[in-house]
Amino acid sequence: MADFAEILKTFSSLVVDYSSMFELGNPDLLDSLIEYVIQQNKTVYISRSFKVFHESVQCANNPNEKGILLSIKNGMKKLTDAKLLRASKSASAVDFFLEHIGNEDECLFIGRSSTSFSRLRNINAPGKCAVFVVNRGRIRFYPSVSECLASEPPYSVNPISGNSDFIASDINFGVGDILYTDDEEEITLTSLISTGAEGLVFCTQQDNWVAKVYHRGGITPLRWYKLMKMRTLELETDNLCWPCRLLFSRSHVPVGYLMKRAAGTTISRAFDGPDAMEKYFPSWTRLHVVVAAITFLRIMDYLHLHGVIVGDIQLKNAMIEDEDDLYLIDMDSVQIQDLPCPVGTEEFTRPELWDKSFVTFLRRPQDEDYSIAILVFSMLFCGQHPYAQRNGLEMLRDEMEVRSFPYTVDDSENDRIPLGGYDKIWDALSDELKDMFVRAFSKGELFDSSEWTVALENYRDQLMNHAFKDEEVYRVFPYMVKEAAKPVKRTGKVSVREAIMNSSLNSQEAMDSYNSQVPTHVEEKKPVPKTPSFKGTTVSSETQAHKAEAPSEPQTSAIAARVKKSESEPVETMEIFKKPSVKPSMNTEKKTEPKVEEPPRKKKGLFSRFKKK
Repeated sequence: MADFAEILKTFSSLVVDYSSMFELGNPDLLDSLIEYVIQQNKTVYISRSFKVFHESVQCANNPNEKGILLSIKNGMKKLTDAKLLRASKSASAVDFFLEHIGNEDECLFIGRSSTSFSRLRNINAPGKCAVFVVNRGRIRFYPSVSECLASEPPYSVNPISGNSDFIASDINFGVGDILYTDDEEEITLTSLISTGAEGLVFCTQQDNWVAKVYHRGGITPLRWYKLMKMRTLELETDNLCWPCRLLFSRSHVPVGYLMKRAAGTTISRAFDGPDAMEKYFPSWTRLHVVVAAITFLRIMDYLHLHGVIVGDIQLKNAMIEDEDDLYLIDMDSVQIQDLPCPVGTEEFTRPELWDKSFVTFLRRPQDEDYSIAILVFSMLFCGQHPYAQRNGLEMLRDEMEVRSFPYTVDDSENDRIPLGGYDKIWDALSDELKDMFVRAFSKGELFDSSEWTVALENYRDQLMNHAFKDEEVYRVFPYMVKEAAKPVKRTGKVSVREAIMNSSLNSQEAMDSYNSQVPTHVEEKKPVPKTPSFKGTTVSSETQAHKAEAPSEPQTSAIAARVKKSESEPVETMEIFKKPSVKPSMNTEKKTEPKVEEPPRKKKGLFSRFKKK
C-alpha cells in the first residue's frame, strides 16, 4: 500500500472538485485530509461551482448527508483561516479543469460518480496533473489525467435496456389494499390521487408519502433494475419524488414504489403566459420567478452531484407550490450509470438526438445542459420556448435545427419576438443572462447548471438591491395592460398586443402607447412590488467566464488560449459557505447561524481507504 502522505508531498497544490469531498462520505477521513493539507501548507483551488454544489446539498436537506456536509463546511473554514484557499471566478467545471490539468505540479481530486468526472472525460485534452479519484469512500491515485481516464472506462448501455419483457401481476390494486415495502412494512392505499399511462398514484397512511403502483406490463426489467439502484442512493430530499422504498404485493411480486409527496401544480400549467401566472401566483414579482428558477437549478445541481442525469427535462415533470418549494416528479425514468433514460421531449432535446432511440445510448452532460438552458429560459419567460417566434419557419423543430433565436443582445431586431410582452421580459433581464442566452441559442454554446445558477443568483441580487431604475422591470410581465384584455372573448390564447387592438376604440393609439412603454390606464405610479422570501444566500459576484461545447478531439492551441491561471483569487471569508436560510426576510438585518455542536468522533487513519492504482 502506497503512502498517501508521501505522494501528496510531491505536489505544490490541490485542485478540488466538490464531488471528491462529498463522495468521500467519511467525515473523519476528510478531517484528517484537511489537517494534513494545512500542516503541509498546500494551496487548495476550488471553482465557483463548489459553493453552488454545497448550497444544493444544504437545500436538499437529506438526513443521510448532514455529517459530511458539516465536515466540508468546517474544513473550508480551516483552509480559509489558514489562507490556503483560492477560488476561481469561473463556475464552469470544464474551464476550471482546463485551468489546472496542464500543470504537473498540481493534483486533482474528483468524484467518480458525479457528472464532473464525465465532463473531465469529455474535454478529451492531454493532462499532466495527477488525479485522485474518490469512489464511494475509496481513493485511487493516477500519475496523470490520461492514465486516469484510460483506467476508468466510461459506462456503456446495460444490455437489460433492450429487454421488452415485463413483470406480470394478476392483481389490480385499489383504495384500501395493503402493499409491503422491501423491509416488510405495511403500506395502506387510502385514496387515489391520479391515474396515468404508467400507473396509479395513491395516498397512504403516512401523510408525506405516496405510492406509485404500475399498471400490468408497466414494470420492465430496465425499470425495476433502475428502481433498485435508485433505492440504494437514498435521496430522501425535500424536492425530489425519488423512489425511496420499493413496494410488493403480499405474494412478493414487485408492483411499485414509495416516494415523498409533491404539492402545488405543474410548472407547465402555472407558467403558461400572463393569465396562468395571474391565476396561480397573483402576488408574484419578477424576483419570485427568478428564485423559482434558482430552486429548480439547485435540484439539478444536486442530482448531477450524485451522477444522475434527468434526461426527460420538461415543464410537465416538475410541480411548484411557491418560489422555493418545487418538486421533480416522474423520477423513475432518469439515467443512472449504465441505465439510460428511455424517454425524451423533442422541444427540450438536442436536435442531434431526435432520430435516436433513447434506450440505445447514454446521454452526456452536454445533452442535459441543452435541456436545462431551454427550461431556464421558459421559466423566466413564463412558459415561452426560446425558439418560438413570429413569421418564422413552419415548425418549432425547424427553428431549433437552424438556431433561429429571435432575441439579440443589442435589441437590433425584435420583429420576430412573439407577441404578448416577451420583448419587455427580455429587456428586463440582466446583461449577463442576455449574453448567455444568445450564445446558447444562437451560437450553440453550452453552459452547465452551475453556471446558470450563478448567473441567476447575480440577477436575483440585482433585483433585490433595486439595481434597475424602471419599476416595471420588477413585474412578472413588465408593461402588461391587464384591463385591456378583459372585454375580449377568447377561443384560445391571445397576445397583449392583440388584446389591445381588439378592445380599444383607437387601435393605433393604443399600440403606440404600448410600444412607448406607457400604460394608458395607469394614472398613479405603482408602488414597488413586494419582494419574496426564498432559500439561499445573497452574494454579489462578477460575471463568470463562459464556454463553448468541449471539443470532441484534442485541440491544444484552442485550449491553451482559454487557460488563465490568474482567474483564481484568495478566499478571505467563509461567507460563500454560509448555510442558506430557509425563509429569510428581505431586510438587511443579519441573522446569526445557530451553533451546531459536533459530537466527538473517534479518528480513523488517513490511509485506511487509500489504494494506489
